[in-house]
Amino acid sequence: MGHTKTNQRWYNNTVRAFHRLNTLLDPYPQERYTSKTYEQIQEILNNHDDARAVKYKARLDEYTRLFIHMSFMFQPRHLRRASARLDVSFDQTYIGTPTTKGYSRRKLKNKVAEERQAGNMGTRSPGPVDAFAGWHVKDGPRTDYQRGEIDQTAPDSGTNKTYDWGWVANLAVRVDSEAPGSKRFPRLVVAATISIPNKEVAEEAVGLLRSAISLGMKPGVADADKQYWAGSLPTRLLEPALKTGFTPSTEYRVDQLGVKGGDHGALFVEGDAYCPSTPRSLLDASKDAQTGVIDIPTYKARIEGRKNFQLHVKQKADANGKTMLRCPALGLSPTVVCPLREMLAKAAKKARPLVEPETLDEEALDTICRKHSASFDLSEMRAPQQAFEFGSDEWDKFHDHARNGVESENSQLKAAGDEDIETAGRRRVRGVSAAQIMVTFLLVNHNIRKIAAFLSDKIKADAKTFPADTDSADTTRRRDRWANKYIGTTGNGDLRT
Repeated sequence: MGHTKTNQRWYNNTVRAFHRLNTLLDPYPQERYTSKTYEQIQEILNNHDDARAVKYKARLDEYTRLFIHMSFMFQPRHLRRASARLDVSFDQTYIGTPTTKGYSRRKLKNKVAEERQAGNMGTRSPGPVDAFAGWHVKDGPRTDYQRGEIDQTAPDSGTNKTYDWGWVANLAVRVDSEAPGSKRFPRLVVAATISIPNKEVAEEAVGLLRSAISLGMKPGVADADKQYWAGSLPTRLLEPALKTGFTPSTEYRVDQLGVKGGDHGALFVEGDAYCPSTPRSLLDASKDAQTGVIDIPTYKARIEGRKNFQLHVKQKADANGKTMLRCPALGLSPTVVCPLREMLAKAAKKARPLVEPETLDEEALDTICRKHSASFDLSEMRAPQQAFEFGSDEWDKFHDHARNGVESENSQLKAAGDEDIETAGRRRVRGVSAAQIMVTFLLVNHNIRKIAAFLSDKIKADAKTFPADTDSADTTRRRDRWANKYIGTTGNGDLRT
């Protein structure tokens, strides 16, 4: 009987301690023991304190950041510093809730009205348990509602999309832009949060980047799919991300390819600024490739040729995204020959692409053609500037490595034999904060397991490359490998030498 009471006491103490912790971190407090009517769900939403939620969400994310930082520091120093910069790839992945019945905020008002009418007749069916979850779109474009907006995402009849009621884990994984695929260090989760689907996706991504730089490494490249960089307003993602020091790497939608605006006479094309006299075939290379007008070898050749017309960096971008660029026919290493720069054209020692005189309209010349340099705001580009030339072999290699890296980690974290963060059965507690507390433990376990596996594989590889000297190996049985320092004998009775 004493054993049973001891077990019960420890269980109760653990449960109470967990709920005390959860109370200090929960941005969305509510009663979660019973199902709610839609009218009760509406009342919970109306009484929600947004200011309190922001404060407690920051506290919850800080809790996760510190645990992940601790697991990252488990690595030996040579692994942490294998790369001079911290490169990351980030994405969202679905995690389930203990209760799967959801609701649509778009239809909630009508549901409440129907429920009140049914209540007068004595039949009111219970609705969901958790008011603060959402519908995750598994196979379609992601929506991103800002703070204060109502999430309109809900399953609709007649569509082929698949929806799941729950939350999403926002994960940033360490990747390698200097040597993609070289496996110089274990691929670890370096930042994580949990959020309601479709809400503040861009802001959650910025939070991941800010959390990642707290590891103390210099920010490098931040890779993500086109629903992030190419789908978010610059004020929500690009501008705050540039202030953290990370440089984007992403794909573009078809409507973002080709010339999309410009400044000081230069043309903005897929994250870079180009000479206004760049041939049209080079400017439209990506668009023509995606629409099937040209084949891949032709596309690669045009991308390579387009580099010559790209404006040169005179001064790197500052924290606000401002940078000084100059004409490609200027500087110590000009890449084109322009009639407007006659002296440089005569001094050129090797053949370079020539700007055709008929493309120059002196009355329409802007700053980039008349002055030595001009200031550009990178955040004004409709397609964000990238770490690598979009479409180049270097870009292809890194982007494939980065996307495969984060998707592989998502699959491993959801694998049934290990952490299995998607299954709510691993987290028999309700609420997004409780889920994040439990998932944080699982992420730490994942990172430590990856570090141990990486070191084990390295030892095995070294053993194959540099086999031990069998002549000098100690063949004494393990049970005899001890020595008595008082009488001077070893485990097998021999005198110590």
